[in-house]
Parts: sequence; C-alpha cells; structure tokens
Amino acid sequence: MKTATDLLQDFEEATNGYLDIVSGLSQDEINTVPNPGSWTAAQVTEHLCKSDIGMLRALNGPVYPTNRPPDAGVDNLRTVFLDFSTKLQSPDFIIPEDTTYDKDILMEAFKAGREQIGNAIISLDLTASCQMPIFGEPTRLELIYFVIFHTQRHINQVKRISEKLVSV
Repeated sequence: MKTATDLLQDFEEATNGYLDIVSGLSQDEINTVPNPGSWTAAQVTEHLCKSDIGMLRALNGPVYPTNRPPDAGVDNLRTVFLDFSTKLQSPDFIIPEDTTYDKDILMEAFKAGREQIGNAIISLDLTASCQMPIFGEPTRLELIYFVIFHTQRHINQVKRISEKLVSV
C-alpha cells in the first residue's frame, strides 16, 4: 500500500494533468460541443466538481474500522475507469447542466475541491471505511483512488475534445 505522500503525489499528478489540458482552452472552446451528444470540456469539469463534492462528503463523514485490506477494491476501480474502450454511465446527481460555464469560476471551483481532497489525503486515516450509497462501504483509500482514476479517465476525454476542437 502506498504512503499518503505517494498517494498525494499521484493525486496531484492527475489533477495537474487535467488542469494543464483544460486551462489551455479558451472560454469559447471550453463550452464548445465537440460532437453531437457529447459533453463540453466545461461540462466534464463540472461533472468532476460534482463528483468531488460527493467524495468529500464521504471522506469527511462517519467512518469505522475496516475488516479487510483497505486497498482491496483498487484494482477493480483501475480496471473499470482506465478501460477507455468502454463508455460509462454517470449517475444522475453528477451529470452537468447543459449551460455555458464561466471558465475562471469553474476552474477555481475545481481547484478548491481538489485542495480539500489533497488535505484529506494527508490528514485522514485512509484505512477507515465509510458509507457511500453507490459504492457501498469503501475505504477512504479506495475513494481517493476513485478520484485519481476518474480524473485520468476524464483527462483522456478532454484530450479527445481538445483535439476535436483543433480540427474544426
């Protein structure tokens, strides 16, 4: 199992990788639909913000001792989220609105949520289990890995969006 410092480094690498791509898009580009039925880069960012809020609630909510390896679910999360050949269905409560987003406000909200998750990584007992309706009883460690893999999945998505915008 990785140390909190190593985990924080992986988390920051994913977060910065995402920010590097999205921050390179203009206000218009971040709100441009790349393909009919697709999300904009702004909508992907809003989706991540909404997901992060749910993760923070679980990370900071009630916990209890874990009676299994705290990283038991990590390999499954990796397999699901990093298989870019499959399309995953997002739960309704983290689907972004179909609207025009202000890039600066959106980016600040994303960074603020990520700062709180970073603080959780270094300050909380990551081996403790918590309750999350759609995941059952994951450990905090598994939730952090979820955030990392989820971000990596969306890095792949916004790269494709960005490439599509350049070719238009």
